[in-house]
Amino acid sequence: MKQISPKKPTRPKSSHLTLAIVLCFVLLNFFSCKKLEQLNPLKDHGSSPGQKSEPAPSLVEYNFDNDSNSGLMFQDGESMALLTSEARRYEIGKVLRVKAVDSTMIEVANFAPVDILDATILLTIEGQSKPIKLFRIGKIRAHAVKAIPYSFIKGSTKFLNTDNQVVDLAQYRTTGIPTNKVSFDFTGTTDLIIKLKSLAKLKWTIKYQDFDPADDPANNWKENISPKDVRRFTGLMINLAYMLQADTTQKAFLAEPITDNNKVLMTTQQKQQAFNSILNIPKFNCGVVVNVSGLGGGSTFGLADYLLVKYMTKNICYEAVHEIGHMVGFSHSSSMTYPTSDNRGAVVATGNVYMMMIAKGLLPIKTSNYYKPSDL
Repeated sequence: MKQISPKKPTRPKSSHLTLAIVLCFVLLNFFSCKKLEQLNPLKDHGSSPGQKSEPAPSLVEYNFDNDSNSGLMFQDGESMALLTSEARRYEIGKVLRVKAVDSTMIEVANFAPVDILDATILLTIEGQSKPIKLFRIGKIRAHAVKAIPYSFIKGSTKFLNTDNQVVDLAQYRTTGIPTNKVSFDFTGTTDLIIKLKSLAKLKWTIKYQDFDPADDPANNWKENISPKDVRRFTGLMINLAYMLQADTTQKAFLAEPITDNNKVLMTTQQKQQAFNSILNIPKFNCGVVVNVSGLGGGSTFGLADYLLVKYMTKNICYEAVHEIGHMVGFSHSSSMTYPTSDNRGAVVATGNVYMMMIAKGLLPIKTSNYYKPSDL
């Protein structure tokens, strides 16, 4: 019998059509990817041979940590004119101060009596949307000051802004930047820098003053303020400002019974206004008093010598906040300056927070980091 081979199954025409479509799609996708790879050989494959990506601009680093690379402010023997000059006025929120000397030079100054490490200086140019990371400071010693040229005058003109975008300052290499077109700030991640940056909540500008004793009928001003007075005062102002900027302080202040100049308890809203007035004091002209613990009013802020010694370890709010109370318009009738008979008031609330910060080692300036132990 003739053996009949079984017939191979026949694919339906629709199956042939589907297979052809799929095959065409696969081939099309393959060749498209190859073409795209040729057009964009770096995508997902790293750099191809012969093609170099431009490196990100590096941040220039400076150190101002010895006599060869910086001078010192507020040192013994400094002239009274320089010690008390308006050029030495600084913002409490910028104790690491950079300012334009002219279109090509800037001055870097540390108004804190402690060394500052690992800070980045930011430059804002009028018309630029973001600050530029101008340079890094590895270390600046306490009260150091130094004038330097902008690095782009002779070095690289490319920098990163705070969004890490490249900014080219080549247009300023020859002419520099007009002083009225720039402003500066600092940033960093160390505990000290974070604390110093928090002081920007206050609007204080600070200058040290040699008040003439003849200006006070009671003759309560020290005859000549000394560089040591100023060195110690710089730390006191930082610690006082740090205490006042804290949320803990504001909560304690608002919760405290405080009377006004008529000995009437202030409302929460009135206390908030008083607290805001303290944060927004525009000027502190700081001097040293004798015979009394302090003097205050307007922009005048005077404290006795003994307070300039003890502020790192003891409560100074009974005197310092008392005088600040006068600066924002409160009299001795108000418990913004003196506690009530039951020991309530602004100096009590702030003093409790200040002592807590001392106990926990929270204040920025301490005996352990103050740079001249002989001052204490």
